[in-house]
Amino acid sequence: MVIHIDSARSYAVVTGDVIGSSDLSGEARRRLHAVMVQGSRALRAAFGEFLPLEVDIFRGDSWQMLVSSPEKSLRLGLLYRLHLKTALDGAVDSRMAVGLGAVSFVPGDRAGEGEGPAFRLSGRALERMPAYTAMWLEADQDQDLDCELLRSAVILLDALAGEWTAKRALAVYGALHDMRQQDIARLWDPPITQQTVAEYLTRARWQSVRQFLLLFEHRVSCR
Repeated sequence: MVIHIDSARSYAVVTGDVIGSSDLSGEARRRLHAVMVQGSRALRAAFGEFLPLEVDIFRGDSWQMLVSSPEKSLRLGLLYRLHLKTALDGAVDSRMAVGLGAVSFVPGDRAGEGEGPAFRLSGRALERMPAYTAMWLEADQDQDLDCELLRSAVILLDALAGEWTAKRALAVYGALHDMRQQDIARLWDPPITQQTVAEYLTRARWQSVRQFLLLFEHRVSCR
């Protein structure tokens, strides 16, 4: 499978790696791989219009996604991060770096085989990410974005996300899918109450997160 790439338009590449994977047992690492694959399939099932390929998984605990609508990159990267955290009951988290720019080509059916500014920006950003954050943003100069301002907001978003318990993360995961609180409650087994979901979202500062994501999506889509 070879996907069509329009070299005249912008894409986003999100590259990440799992924090704490080296501390997992062999069995837990096998479970991690299964969870990463499951998360990729779930994300593409829900947002396939923005994800032309599955999330590419490599080196056991690293991942990369190609997003055809760059304004959705932060939401989709955060969703994948939250899937890993909640599926493994908070045992792991993930770093992630978003690169906005052109894509030259993707020769096969793996996002990690792609080439272009968006790929290079994302990969290098993850390698050079400061220790004080787990989320970063880089944009090609042609993107006409105030990258420093957006990056600072992304770092603040990470400060919130890094404090989420697995339960709060699951509530936000549902909210990022635009699910009603009654439906989010059924993500638990057994289901919890709508009031408990509301409490988790309040403690996660969901409305602040939502407002920034909407601002990010509007700003990136309007460049």
